[in-house]
Amino acid sequence: MKRSIAILAALISLIAYGAAPAHAAENKPKVIRIGSAYTGGNGKPYSAGIIGLVHAKGLLEEEFRNDGIKVEWFFFKGAGPASNESLANGAIDFAYIGDLPAIVGRAGGLKTKFIAGGSKWTHVYIAVPPDSQIRSIQDLKGKRVGLFKGTNAHLTFARILEANGLKESDLKIYNLGIADLDAALKTKNIDVAVGWTNNLILRTQGNAKIIYTTKVSPRDWRNTGGFYVTEKFANTYPDITRRIVKRYVEAARWGSDEANRNAYISFTEKIGLPRAFTIEEIEGRSLKDVNDPLLDTEYVNHYANGIAFAKQRGLIRNTFDVNTWVDRSYLNAALKELKLEGYWK
Repeated sequence: MKRSIAILAALISLIAYGAAPAHAAENKPKVIRIGSAYTGGNGKPYSAGIIGLVHAKGLLEEEFRNDGIKVEWFFFKGAGPASNESLANGAIDFAYIGDLPAIVGRAGGLKTKFIAGGSKWTHVYIAVPPDSQIRSIQDLKGKRVGLFKGTNAHLTFARILEANGLKESDLKIYNLGIADLDAALKTKNIDVAVGWTNNLILRTQGNAKIIYTTKVSPRDWRNTGGFYVTEKFANTYPDITRRIVKRYVEAARWGSDEANRNAYISFTEKIGLPRAFTIEEIEGRSLKDVNDPLLDTEYVNHYANGIAFAKQRGLIRNTFDVNTWVDRSYLNAALKELKLEGYWK
């Protein structure tokens, strides 16, 4: 009898011992799916910003190799709006997107957490054909304007128009992706193209001149991006989320080191941006400012202002409290673990 009880106890212990690793193995995903509102250049899939550094360096693949977790990357030609669609369909777990599409998604009911900053204060360039008589924003009234609607440039352009006493209804707006914007301006099927560094490339080719840049605008009007995770993924795999953000912060630290400035500019060449344009884009800024991942007050206020402005201009129907969206816990844990508290001011 005693022997039977001992055997039974041993079996129970063995089952319990064997079950624990199985349960732990189940508490991690088979795949991590990350979307970026950028398709890269030179025929290669690359992303801009901090997440681009994470991708180019293979940091997440390295992080999860021993866990047997696959990392899948998605680069959307449809930019932020396409990223929102994938988030809504449950096709991706993380997204790196601009301010307006992120705001639109959250206002529309997407259950995401805003977990890190990125691509802060980048510029919008408004271009016209080289022989155009358009010289200022006031001259845009009634003109054919190409704009990638729903992107962060859309929010910036709306602010620029308001400051100049104009509304979108005063213009003939055509919703065009980057490639179509470039082609339409070259062929003069539009009078104006609202874009990013793609307009600098057109300028160098002799196909455009820049009539306005946000370098002369208030900082809050400029473009920003951010890093997001679905609530479902974060709540199911909090430690995996923490590890991803840690690697994200490591990439930001590398990209913030002035000793890596030349290497950073070389990285941007891989995503299709010539060196001269990166230098022009980040002129007068430290790399710490360019690749700052913090969810600091100025940055979060930019989103709060963007929510209010988007509602006012009819770009969203519902508003929300930005503080219910921002979750600094993963970022703070990474900064502490990497001893980077206070590195970015």
